[in-house]
Amino acid sequence: MYLFLILLIILSMFLYHVKALHYASKLTKYILKPGTMILIIALAIYGSGLETTFAKWVVVALFFSVIGDVFLMLNNRWFVHGLISFFIAHVFYIIAFWNSFALDMTSQTSIFVAVSLFIFSIWFFVLLLRFVTEDGGVKLAFAVAVYIFVISVMMWSASLTGSGILVVASLLFVISDAVLAYDKFRHPFRVAEHIVMITYFTAQLLFAISIGLTY
Repeated sequence: MYLFLILLIILSMFLYHVKALHYASKLTKYILKPGTMILIIALAIYGSGLETTFAKWVVVALFFSVIGDVFLMLNNRWFVHGLISFFIAHVFYIIAFWNSFALDMTSQTSIFVAVSLFIFSIWFFVLLLRFVTEDGGVKLAFAVAVYIFVISVMMWSASLTGSGILVVASLLFVISDAVLAYDKFRHPFRVAEHIVMITYFTAQLLFAISIGLTY
């Protein structure tokens, strides 16, 4: 059943890219975007039985991600609601990492990743700032800044767990959101949504699988 769910998720991801994106089927998008995430949540629950605190926090994070997905499928005035939903999801991922692993903030890895993420975050925010402000004013710029901060903390925390699958998942999530933001605010490009969704779905799938591998 576990392998069947993984194969079903991969099939759903493939159909999303073909039908929803390549053939621009809105109905398929509205069904498969949250639908794929619901399958990922089912995988996380089935693979863990919600027997650990880590599993519970991850599932809650996945749940808020689905809410964020729904908001982002709607028109632009719901974008901030989606941003808030994913902000909450990242907070729960951070809680999951800090509650379930012995994280060392003073290690060389911690300092290197923290400095690297800080530099990247500042550079990327400056890259987007004028365009974000033109699109939604200072309030949107502040919301984007806070979101960049929390996803950076999420990736930094994942890097301290010592779990390769969590590091890869968090990195893919950062790539997904960076491409989404660049495409939305700075310079739209044709394959952006394909990149955003394949990295996003893969990141969430890896988070779900990590429950069974870690515990």
